[in-house]
Parts: sequence; C-alpha cells; structure tokens
Amino acid sequence: MIKYLFVVLVFFAPQGSSAEIFRWVDADGRTHFSDRRPPDAAVQRVVPDTGPAGDSAPKGAAPAGDEPFLGPYAAFDILAPTTGAVLIQPTDILDVQLLLEPPLLDGHRLDLVLDDRAVAIEAGSTGFQIQGVGFQAHRIQARVLNALGTVVASTQLLDVELRQSAPPGALP
Repeated sequence: MIKYLFVVLVFFAPQGSSAEIFRWVDADGRTHFSDRRPPDAAVQRVVPDTGPAGDSAPKGAAPAGDEPFLGPYAAFDILAPTTGAVLIQPTDILDVQLLLEPPLLDGHRLDLVLDDRAVAIEAGSTGFQIQGVGFQAHRIQARVLNALGTVVASTQLLDVELRQSAPPGALP
C-alpha cells in the first residue's frame, strides 16, 4: 500500500508546482482571475514564489552600487565635485553641490555617503562642506531617505581625490 501511495505522490507532485490561471476583463473594465477558463480568456502560467532569488532587489527599491536611482524626483545628481576629479587645495574640506528637483519632499531627508560612512546633511541643503575628510581618494554618493530611513533616491557613486597643495615656495 505504501508503494502505491508513493507512486501516486511522485506522479502528481510536479503538477502542484504550477497551475493555469485565466485572466479576463469584464464589460466594466475590471480584470478578473480564475482557475476556470471563461470564454476569450488569456492563459498565464503561475509558478509559486519560493522566496528571494539571488540578490535581485524588490521592484521600486534602490539599485545597489553606483547606479543612480531617481525615485520620486525628476533630477538628483552631484554637480560638484565631478567624478574622477583631483582637487588640489590647502585644506581637507570637500565642497559638495547637489541638484535635486523638485525640492525635498515632506518626510524626506538628505545624507551623503563618504567612503561607506553616512554623513548627515543640514535639512534640505543642496550646497555644503564636509571638513576633515583627509587628503586621499574618496567615494561619495548622495541619498534621499524617507522617515523610516529607507533610501528612496540616490545619485551615482563618484570617485574623487583630494590632494594637499604645496606651500608657497615649496616644490610638489
């Protein structure tokens, strides 16, 4: 008896992993789904969700890495410094200018990621300085966060190098 039960389970198990779902739109424009085929319905194969696949982000989530993500904004970018810039100056202060259109939405705040560390930005300011960054190569990215701290928009990740200028009369 157990052999027969096993054979039946093995035979029918693959059919439980997918199903035909029928979709149609009624006269009022509403879309309906059913497991029974109505006249003129389109067939869609549905495979059950088995959890997260790989490292794909949920729909609408900010992409990882250096990809820009505008979210609800028409424009969001770092205007200065530019990517690949080598800034030679006497102090290790980084001047940053952002483009954000429309202005920051209610409940949103700006921050800047400098070398994998979040740096708070004064409420909605698109022009600011970061002091004491060090004379070295840096990676920067601006982000917009909602009230829960979730990234809703981000700029491209930029590489910039800050070098100390030589004092007057000294050779570099």
